[in-house]
Amino acid sequence: MRITIDVSAANDPDAHRWLDRMLDRIEDGWHVWDLTETPDADAIAATTWNSDPGRQGNRLRELIVTSTRRSAWTLAPHTRRVRVTAHPTAPDELEPEQACRLADEPLVILVENRDSDSAFVGRVVTELDKSLHGVWRREGGPIRFDSVGGTGQMRQEVEKRAGAVPYRPRLVAVIDSDRRGPGNSESEEARRLREVCNQHGLPCWVLAKREAENYLPRILLDGRPNAGGEHERRAEAWDRLSDDQKDFFDMKRGLPENPSAIEEDLFGGLPDADREILAAGFGPNVYECWTVWDVREVRNELRTRGRGDLEHGIGLILREV
Repeated sequence: MRITIDVSAANDPDAHRWLDRMLDRIEDGWHVWDLTETPDADAIAATTWNSDPGRQGNRLRELIVTSTRRSAWTLAPHTRRVRVTAHPTAPDELEPEQACRLADEPLVILVENRDSDSAFVGRVVTELDKSLHGVWRREGGPIRFDSVGGTGQMRQEVEKRAGAVPYRPRLVAVIDSDRRGPGNSESEEARRLREVCNQHGLPCWVLAKREAENYLPRILLDGRPNAGGEHERRAEAWDRLSDDQKDFFDMKRGLPENPSAIEEDLFGGLPDADREILAAGFGPNVYECWTVWDVREVRNELRTRGRGDLEHGIGLILREV
């Protein structure tokens, strides 16, 4: 987060211990001290927090200098702004204790399946946003994944976390759309999760494609270890699909035995040979392709498969960083 510390807090002796603790997280690289707005470095240096003998000493002064230089360069990827003040009057303003507790919270990415969805989001961030990936790798786990056993419990978990603290928690929800084709609506669970997140001002990434595996590029499918000849033939048949077909093909289970009207329209014209090999899908562990690293650079292919939605998802995560 971008943390601004008001002089009203920095001149309050009762607040100093909370400000001290926030310095730990700033030094850990979880957050940045934003000195681009009032108060500036000179104003902070003149407060009792800095001048009180026996407190932070050189540590605070050195961090002021470092933060000033950082502010003059870039505060990316940190986006969420929090102002620490003794007299909060706006949603993004918090008293020192509350601000400290918020700064101590890791950013939680709430997903349906911790194994498969963390592999997907982690690979996307690694490939497409080096700055965000740099924060992710900091000591102490400033960003972590959590899941609660499926889509039905995600709404309740958002409500629980939002109601447990007097400020907006650091939370982003990610859920499959389960759409069956272009123009099809997202699932009822996805829609309701988005609505709950919106009520609490929290980002919710409902995937534009059917599920996370629909973003896999061919290069990662080809890199699946010990996959065998049938997998290779299936990947070749998958590669002959149109972009829309790739976006809504059930990668794990394959073609439905009893397709809906939307699916029949989308996949009805497939050649018999391709239909036969694609019928079974790539299996429940196809998400493991996200962890294939012994391949050439995949960034451009990933961007192509993402069709803009991956950048959208990263932008939602950045809202809480």
